[in-house]
Amino acid sequence: MPRKIGGAMRRLLLVSLGLALTGSAAVLPATAATVSPTATAREILIVQRQQQAVQLNLVAELREVKKDESGKEIVSWNPLPNNAQVMPQSIIRYTVTAQNNTNRNMRNLIVTQPIPEGMVYILNSATKPATKGAKVEFSIDGGKTFTERPTVKVRENGKIVEKPAPPEAYTHLRWNFGETLPANSQVSVSYQVRVK
Repeated sequence: MPRKIGGAMRRLLLVSLGLALTGSAAVLPATAATVSPTATAREILIVQRQQQAVQLNLVAELREVKKDESGKEIVSWNPLPNNAQVMPQSIIRYTVTAQNNTNRNMRNLIVTQPIPEGMVYILNSATKPATKGAKVEFSIDGGKTFTERPTVKVRENGKIVEKPAPPEAYTHLRWNFGETLPANSQVSVSYQVRVK
């Protein structure tokens, strides 16, 4: 049965207007305007200026697999319109593009993206920014904490052991764009999810 993702899509498109961004000292709005308790007035001013300098765009695409005449599978990614209906088990790729619209380098840019409701993160599908010192981290607690390899504690043979978190546990991704996002440049990152 097709699954309507219009609500999720609309929510994601709204999120694209306010993906959580952080500079060197604060979370940049539209989703929040929280400033680190240790931030100085100068750091707050720098972050506010950076807020205007970075433009974010979020695009959702549906994975389609077809076979050519020889039977070889051809994978294509097609943009999803608002109110699209997708089948359970469909694969969707989300691409986040951060564009530095200034003539100066941007430092310590961080973008956080929630895993949409009704979808499961596909392990190892997140791409890492192609900037020095860049990394991608994940949360399994609603975005409170992040790590490159989330783990959960489980009981095995009467003992508590740590295991890699299952894909269903992932709630957010966070990209750290590294030391510098060059002036007048853009960088894209993506991840894939499976519709439940």
